[in-house]
Amino acid sequence: MSIARFCVLLCLGGLLFGCSTRPVVVVEKDQFIRMARAMPKELKARNLLDDQGSYVAPMSFAGYKNYGDVLFQRLSPSFMFGETAHDVYLGATFAATILPDSRVKHWDNGFSIRHATQTITVNMVAIADWNNDGQDEWIVSCVVEPRMGGKTRTYYLLVPPPQNSSEVLKGTVAAVNECFGLSCTVFVRDSKIIERTASNPLVPPTEVHDVVPGLQPVTEPPKKGPVKDGLEERNL
Repeated sequence: MSIARFCVLLCLGGLLFGCSTRPVVVVEKDQFIRMARAMPKELKARNLLDDQGSYVAPMSFAGYKNYGDVLFQRLSPSFMFGETAHDVYLGATFAATILPDSRVKHWDNGFSIRHATQTITVNMVAIADWNNDGQDEWIVSCVVEPRMGGKTRTYYLLVPPPQNSSEVLKGTVAAVNECFGLSCTVFVRDSKIIERTASNPLVPPTEVHDVVPGLQPVTEPPKKGPVKDGLEERNL
């Protein structure tokens, strides 16, 4: 059962107040805070944050112990194949893009690849029903940072959870946070359909929802709030 459906059942049973906010499993709190501060209007419009900037977290959720390894071995970089803003290293998965001079670092919920021209950092951010279709998606961030200067891009991807142990994971771009120095602009696409086998790059027209005048500081992780029948509200 998805976390969104669980919330709906509680609402129908009259056990939960404020059901307009859908539950979010936050995997990496600092990454979720970065995303929330970069595009608060989008997350509120999708009912993943309430008007006060809080989110609803399930009390328990069984996930992967090591999202980082799953993403490295199985996530496709195909969402970048149509890009011209930076170099694209081809391969069926990020693991397949490794060259002899590439350097890789791993951690529990992400990884980084240092190529000759750029550094790519991927993190598992959260799990939520992004487009309100009753199915949960992995929300993954991918930062592409040129090593010789230029614009840094953070892609926010929607990845359907794997159905087996060998499926290649393909992400749909939900938003791009593009920064040059301290000036950042967020481009958001209307991700109504999230397909398992196709990923269209972020192509025009796109809608600018949030313009960020500078890099936002990362605050402390959300504090635990009062328990509400299997869900708890947390503030950013």
